[in-house]
Amino acid sequence: MACIFQRKRGGPYYVAYFSSPGVRRYVKGSHDKAATKALGRKLETDAMLRRKGVVDTRAERYAVEAARPVSEHMTDFESTLTARGTTAKHVTSTVSLSGRLLAVCEGVAVKDLRAETVKLALTRLRIADLTPSAVQQALARLRADGLSLDTLNHYVRAVRQFSRWLWHDGRTSTEILAAVRGFNAATDRRHVRRALPDDELVRLIRAAAAGPVVFDMAGPDRSMLYTLATGTGFRASELASLTTESFALDAVPPTVAVAAGYSKRRRADVQPIPRGLAETLRPWLATKAPSVPVFNVPDLKEWTAKMMRADLAAAGIAYNTPEGIADFHSLRHGYVTRLVMSGMNIKLVQHLARHSTPALTLGRYAHVEMADAGLALDALPVLDAQRTTLGTTLVLQDDARRLLPSGPHELDNRAEAGVLCVGVADTCRDSSENGENLERWLSGRKRRIANPLSWR
Repeated sequence: MACIFQRKRGGPYYVAYFSSPGVRRYVKGSHDKAATKALGRKLETDAMLRRKGVVDTRAERYAVEAARPVSEHMTDFESTLTARGTTAKHVTSTVSLSGRLLAVCEGVAVKDLRAETVKLALTRLRIADLTPSAVQQALARLRADGLSLDTLNHYVRAVRQFSRWLWHDGRTSTEILAAVRGFNAATDRRHVRRALPDDELVRLIRAAAAGPVVFDMAGPDRSMLYTLATGTGFRASELASLTTESFALDAVPPTVAVAAGYSKRRRADVQPIPRGLAETLRPWLATKAPSVPVFNVPDLKEWTAKMMRADLAAAGIAYNTPEGIADFHSLRHGYVTRLVMSGMNIKLVQHLARHSTPALTLGRYAHVEMADAGLALDALPVLDAQRTTLGTTLVLQDDARRLLPSGPHELDNRAEAGVLCVGVADTCRDSSENGENLERWLSGRKRRIANPLSWR
């Protein structure tokens, strides 16, 4: 039986009851003793049904969690990500993107997405308000504000991660936002990079070596930075973390290591490098102090965004072309492209690029130039049928221009078209003014026309 009591005269009544054997709980009632007694009977009845297994405790918890504001769940979500060892940058990005998107679901205008307004909107939001259709409409509003599809996909991944956490943590019965879909970012690429061809890469490295100090980095260091990025595919933050201890130039093969804290995939990466690059690095590393970064990086954004543009301009290389832009990350694209063009096994290319899937390696990082495609096609074997037609066309075109009479009645396009038809017809009557000349020329070459391969 629940116990009803007052802690002080004239104050509210309280209920004391056993929620489970040996576990006593206290719940504040009201100033009405009868209403508090009714509350006590309800609490005792629920506790008894729960002990008998009639009431699903998980459903009760879902109801309790659904009544809490989303802001509280978001705070717990942030704490969980931090406890997992996720980097501060990833935690901040994921929480910020998911919070901003859910604030738009609540009705906050895109232009008003400040930290204060987002936090206030999340206090008004409940889990029941989070539906796939509401999130998709919020994404549409962000899209209308000018965000790219690639950026919207970052929002989708963040809010889906929050939704999965709610489910795995027992706060919802299902992944409530599993139906939210991303976008095909390939149809809206706004930051397309290109891989620098070999000649431009050589000019860039030489221009940097002979250049002045840029953003507190000397020319030879910048030259070695570009060389190392080209030979390893390391990202800017990974290169900035390297010390002399990161290099094992006498190993077989030589390697460069990136600590897990600086690798994008959060694991220690040991990257093999060509022996030629190792020998290039050896005298340069001998001038560097141990246990400190070999590259002086005062500001990573300035380093990657502006420093290379200065060296590109000095080398006479365009930053923005119809094929794409040439920023620092383009050097990683060039590294992957050279691996692919070398004919290396795609699984090994994926391993060296440190990508999760070969689709990312081939679809985003490997660039194919038109000239490369032409060379590859030229290497294909020519079928006999193709050789017959091509031989007839090319040789007869050349002979027609050399042997047919010139002057006011020389062959026009219609006569040349008639020559091209010889490979598929025994005879060809030309409708131009030079028709008689064409027929005389063809009659002396009947045998060759019938068997073009015999005179190649």
